[in-house]
Amino acid sequence: MARTRIPGAERRSQIVSAARRVFSQHGYDGAKTLQIAREAKISEALVYRHFPSKLALYRAVLRQVFLEQDERWREQGIHAEGTLGLAEAIHTFVAASVADAGDPERYDTHRMTLASLAGDGSYASLIYRRSQRRNAASMDAAYASARAEGGLTGEALDVPAAAMFIEHVGTMIAAIGGLPPAARPYGIEGDELVRQATWFCLRGIGMPDAKIAEYFAGLE
Repeated sequence: MARTRIPGAERRSQIVSAARRVFSQHGYDGAKTLQIAREAKISEALVYRHFPSKLALYRAVLRQVFLEQDERWREQGIHAEGTLGLAEAIHTFVAASVADAGDPERYDTHRMTLASLAGDGSYASLIYRRSQRRNAASMDAAYASARAEGGLTGEALDVPAAAMFIEHVGTMIAAIGGLPPAARPYGIEGDELVRQATWFCLRGIGMPDAKIAEYFAGLE
């Protein structure tokens, strides 16, 4: 019986998805094209028919990640200035990070970051720098307007650094959420995990408890 021929674009997408899973587990240096072929359930020769090198395949994965990064920012970014706008953006980001554990592609993206940090850090550095460049103006404006209206108090943190602190919380929550239940250390799950992690992040950037409580009360 003749095998069904898969269209080229669909085959490329299949290979990129497989490569993403392998890169998330082994990092760029540790990943082998043979592993990627096996993950995609095709021959290594067919991988090379679509991608001339592992680097070309890695770049295809990066392009996919960049598109998703832009889409995530449109969904989760800062859409309003002031205290409540900043709280909403951070809450939305934390909620998405918790949900990512149940989405294989999103979970692999977080694992790629962790695998990179365990290696030479080049992928993680690229993702972080790109996010900071893209979002710097809106973050600066949101933090400044929140502080001006009393929504942030105490020492003024460096905004890009504070944003990265929050990003690290989200990455670890997502990565840990994909582990078996017995290996998750929080003792809370779902909405309560989202609520407490959001409260933690908002307190961390200097938002008073009364303002945080006001934000959550507005969601009820």
